[in-house]
Amino acid sequence: MIEFEHTIFILLLLSGVLNAKPPRQRWATLIILVGVLLVFLPPASQIPVPWETILGMLIPLLLWQNTRRLVNADWRGWNSVTLWAITVLIFGLALILIGDLNWPGALLFGMIAGSMIWRAGEPEIGTSYMSQVGPLTLMFLLTEVEAAIQSPNHYLGGIFSGAFFGVATALFGLYLLRKLSPKFHAGVGIGQVYIAYWLSHIVGVSAVTAAVISVMVFIWLNQYYRLGFHEKAPPAPLNTWPVFIIVLALFMLLGWQAHQPISSLLMVEVAVGTLAGLLITWVGRRWEIPAFHKERTYWMTGARIALLLFPALLIWPRNSLHQPIQLAVAFAIAVLVIGFSHMGLSFYFP
Repeated sequence: MIEFEHTIFILLLLSGVLNAKPPRQRWATLIILVGVLLVFLPPASQIPVPWETILGMLIPLLLWQNTRRLVNADWRGWNSVTLWAITVLIFGLALILIGDLNWPGALLFGMIAGSMIWRAGEPEIGTSYMSQVGPLTLMFLLTEVEAAIQSPNHYLGGIFSGAFFGVATALFGLYLLRKLSPKFHAGVGIGQVYIAYWLSHIVGVSAVTAAVISVMVFIWLNQYYRLGFHEKAPPAPLNTWPVFIIVLALFMLLGWQAHQPISSLLMVEVAVGTLAGLLITWVGRRWEIPAFHKERTYWMTGARIALLLFPALLIWPRNSLHQPIQLAVAFAIAVLVIGFSHMGLSFYFP
């Protein structure tokens, strides 16, 4: 049986493959569509899934993929922040009124959809925080929100301890950059994230915070001291076909194992959500928000939104996330970690 936490991880994989930009991206979209069609076929048998191993192997990779773009991110003006908040509310209200989601779950889908819409139109360099808030909120909801609710004082200390591990591993990675050939730089960057995550996890502090801080410190100081990634963007593993195919295949397998019957209500939810996304895209272009400057046909935008909503709503357990505090805490931690890390780095290394 697929647990609630496993569903969140499947959503993270889906968000990752939809936000990835491998060469010949139209082919990638077609492959994702074929994978989504697997939901129409019930699995012949249940395959035992080593969840802990998969989580440990992929969460640091997904954190690197997303966090590397936060270093040069900005809020992109109040128009962008306002429209993102409106997007979350529109998606949330639509899923509450039309579907049978509770309001915390509906708002979570609004955050994910909003971040995906913003990410679709942003370049690799010149991103906004709004495109990353959704995935990072999912990450904290998956791994650490229960600990934060049960023992907030202890968890707050765990955040700062995790930040220490993140800074330490980033400095160690930067030391290795000075000693090793440039062909090893990408491996060092990604490897130090795994070290930060697993060390913090073993010690019992915030592993996600450690990984996020390690990525931001590593890339920020790398650019500041011009050590390796100052002339080109840091490597994005999911933007390469081998890693993209592996993650997509894993999403297809796990999503297939979480098969649920398709209802007419689900199709209505997807249709309304897609129309809402198209409306947001139209408003974003009218308001001249940077995330919508990239010329993309409306049908492609609608297809991306539908590809997110259809499998996500299909496997989402409707009776989950009853406590609004879970979503509020996960969102607050994501904003706290992003804000304080960026403020600290910009203050000491402007």
